[in-house]
Amino acid sequence: MTTASDGTSGGEARSVFVDNAGVRLHVLDNGCAGGAPPVLVVPGMGEYAGEYAWLLDRLGERRVVVADLRGRGGSDTPESGYTWADHIGDLRAVVTALGLRRPVLVAFSRGSSYALGYALESPGAVAGLVVGDYQARHVGLPAAFADQQLGARIRGVAVAERMPEHAVRRVVAESREVPLWDRLAELRCPVLVLRGDRPSSIVTDELAQRWRAALPSVDVVTIAGAGHDLWSRDPGAYLAALLPFLDRLGPPVS
Repeated sequence: MTTASDGTSGGEARSVFVDNAGVRLHVLDNGCAGGAPPVLVVPGMGEYAGEYAWLLDRLGERRVVVADLRGRGGSDTPESGYTWADHIGDLRAVVTALGLRRPVLVAFSRGSSYALGYALESPGAVAGLVVGDYQARHVGLPAAFADQQLGARIRGVAVAERMPEHAVRRVVAESREVPLWDRLAELRCPVLVLRGDRPSSIVTDELAQRWRAALPSVDVVTIAGAGHDLWSRDPGAYLAALLPFLDRLGPPVS
């Protein structure tokens, strides 16, 4: 593991580099030593850690770590190795290398399936799970999705500028459908599902009911005015939905 200073605004971040079987992963870490469970942020497809740097100093005195998964941001882009299991392995490598004891996983979009996989694989090692507008499944992507994704834009920036084309195509080519609805009962931590109320939201009213039916203990919170992009329109509304859940898991030491 190596560290370096980072100039990204939004928090007193340092860049940390973690090895996962020869793949170097970039992570932002606020280095906080608060007593609450640490938070590991898992961005979605095409997102990078720097976009979530604003969370580093907005979650109280919690340690907050944001991961660049393989093929994203400052992490390596291997020729292959983009399966669901490979991404879960990235999270495991970050948790282990940084000594994150029972982290809360705060995920967004496709990153939610990686976080769900980690929580199911290590049920006693996760303090909480936040699913950012996603289903309980790892989606097997059709081949046409690669070109669709490369032509898309996230927060005004083309995905083709966010991820190397090779990485996008390998994520799609190596994807396989993994249904997880029937496995939610295996989770041993509180779960929060965040969704928006705009048409672009993935978690519709019907899917919200499916979450509640599959996991009766789940909290489903709707962020007014948000679409699938839960926070860029109104970061304050996103925090208002997230912070009460984190506080229930263990308030930060003041």
